[in-house]
Amino acid sequence: MEKKKYTPGQAVQDAQQAVEEHKGKKPGAYHSQWKDAADSLLGQIQNRDPFRYDAGRDPLYRQAVDRYVRLGREAMMDTVGKVTSLTGGYANSYAQTAGQQSYHGYLQALSAQLPKFHQMALDQYRAQGKDLMDRYQLLSEREKAAYGQYQKAVDRYYAELDRLQGAYDRQQDRDYNAFIDDRDFTYAQEKDRLEAERQAARDQAEKERFEAAQAYQAERDKIKDQQWQQKFDEDRRQHEQELALRQQKGSGRRGGGGGGGRGKKQKDEKKKKGSGFSGFLEEEHSIPHRTPYPWTGPNQVIQKF
Repeated sequence: MEKKKYTPGQAVQDAQQAVEEHKGKKPGAYHSQWKDAADSLLGQIQNRDPFRYDAGRDPLYRQAVDRYVRLGREAMMDTVGKVTSLTGGYANSYAQTAGQQSYHGYLQALSAQLPKFHQMALDQYRAQGKDLMDRYQLLSEREKAAYGQYQKAVDRYYAELDRLQGAYDRQQDRDYNAFIDDRDFTYAQEKDRLEAERQAARDQAEKERFEAAQAYQAERDKIKDQQWQQKFDEDRRQHEQELALRQQKGSGRRGGGGGGGRGKKQKDEKKKKGSGFSGFLEEEHSIPHRTPYPWTGPNQVIQKF
């Protein structure tokens, strides 16, 4: 009696085709559209020179110098003229001294304005730094939102793949069981041999399904590990950038003058806040089912600081 071979039915073929078609929709690697612009701004922030005030290069102060010198000279000439008129129009040393005093009075008034120009320059320096920080924060938020959308798309892909794969496995089981049940054995002597063949076929099918499931799970674990590493590297990069920004902001405040009392207060606040990469991850960037330590993977032994 010729042995009948199993041929998958149309429903099984359709389910398998659905799985293969969905695999072709797998999201590609993540590419950031904000990274270059964010890195450029970060470079400007990190490489920004500390505040230094040079009155000679301050255009506002130079304008004030020109105005006060002009007013001083006018006051000197006016004073000399008035004093000379009291002596019948003859110049004398008293008139010259009085004129010089009027001139120096304007120069002293100009010197008194120097702290104001220093503060104006410092305010402008801080405003420029804040503008860079605001622009960088905006790009960082956009990057975070874009990566979140990408991660959702990846999750949806694997959820649908799991569903389709499960449907295929169930349909294959039903179809194969129906094939086994429908086989009609004519001769009694063939029963034992056919039963052995049935069991062997089942064992082989189970083995193939098991091997396929193992390969499929291994591929999924590999992809999930890659996604976890990408997410972890991105979190660590953002954390390191934020640390660099905090250090840069602290440097800008020290360069701006600010006073000893305020510097001590900032140091005390930093001590209260604390720092540390582990604390940062635990508070703001904890990853479910993943270790927070940067030198361990999802299947490695956790090492502590």
